Formats: sequence, C-alpha cells, structure tokens
Amino acid sequence: MGRSFFLFLFFLSVSSSYAQNQISNNAALDGHNLYPSPSVVVSYHTEWTKLHYIEKIAEFQSQPLQFGDIVFIGNSLTEKGGNWGQRFNNPKVKNRGIAGDVTAGVLNRLAEIYYYKPKKVFLKIGINDLFHNELTPEYVANNIKSIVAKVHLYSPETKIYIQTILPTANNNPSKERIEATNTILKAITRTRYLQIIDLHSVFADANDLMIPSYTTDGLHLTEAGYTVWQNYINGFVKD
Repeated sequence: MGRSFFLFLFFLSVSSSYAQNQISNNAALDGHNLYPSPSVVVSYHTEWTKLHYIEKIAEFQSQPLQFGDIVFIGNSLTEKGGNWGQRFNNPKVKNRGIAGDVTAGVLNRLAEIYYYKPKKVFLKIGINDLFHNELTPEYVANNIKSIVAKVHLYSPETKIYIQTILPTANNNPSKERIEATNTILKAITRTRYLQIIDLHSVFADANDLMIPSYTTDGLHLTEAGYTVWQNYINGFVKD
C-alpha cells in the first residue's frame, strides 16, 4: 500500500479509539445493533433522504446480509440498479444502495458489513456530497478512504472495490469537482484487498460529461447505462 494511505490506515486503527469503542459498546461485532437507530441524523441528508434512509435501513434489517455475500454499497445509482443478484446471476450479490445517501451516511451504516464480513464490497458513493460546495473533493475522498479503512479493520479478508464517481450530463456537480475527487481516489495504491475501478471513464464523452444515452435526467442511469456498468465490472464480481 502507498505510504500516505498506510499512514492513514495506521492513524485510524491506532488513534481513532472512539470509533472502535463505539462499535464495542453497541456490541456490533457480536451481531447486535447492526443498523442505525431510526433517530439517526446524518449531515447533508435532505429532508426526503432522512426519511428514505430510515425506511431503507428498516428494509435491510428485515433482510440482513449473509456471511460471504457480495455487497454493492452506494446511493441512488446503486439502489436503482434493483436486484444486482439477478444482474450477475448470483443470489449472493446484495444491494445496499440508498438514494440520496452521502459518504457520512455510509460511514454510519457499516456495522452490518463488519459483522457479516462479505467476500467483496463494491463502493459507489460521493456524488451527493459534491452537490454541497462547502464539501471539498478532499473531504469526499477522505471519507471514502475512511470507509475502506474501517471495513478492512473489521473484515480484513473482504475485497473492496472503489468505483470512481460518474460524470453528469448537465455539469452539476461540476466536472472539475468530480475530476478532482476521482484523481485522489485513483492515486490510492491497489493492494491485495483494495482495487480502484475507473467507472467514470466508461460513462464520459469527449467533453467529460455523461453520454446522453446512459442517463435519464443527467444524473441517474438508463437501463443501457446499467448494462454498461454491469458489463464493465462483471469480471471483478465473478473473479
């Protein structure tokens, strides 16, 4: 692993005792309190997302993961992919997308991952953060690094795939902010348990905007877009 990210992981595992104590206190690693409370408040959730987040968490709790699953974690792009298990003809592939979610929301719901220790995690998050101009690309990338480091800390055999942030068709968030975030992510060194998938490049046209046939509204994907996504990562899922 690159020196900078190794130091980041070391700092998180050694110095961030608060996060570890919090997990220990709620007995997440023993299979209890694996899901956020209905009273949870996540910064930068819209009013709609606040309610939807709680609804989806309740759904996840009623249909928990199983040990060794392959888990897709993200926002509306992941959620609207529907049954990813059917897409890959593998019932072990599970959808943990929540429309409107941000990196802080994912950080808040990782206990289920810690406990069930999936075989693979495909992470696709960050675009909703970038709608908030006060949240810098560095903030978004560092939160994604935190997600990776925490999953690896508690589930070291899980293979984690960071998928870069897709372009939009209307340049909102700006392609410069998306590019800056992706540049940081792509600089993370690949390891035995961490792979970067540059999904952005597959969806971008010559102007670095979303290819029109792949999007319904400039942000969300058409079925053609989902087919491109599925085909591009098929080898990583089935490897």
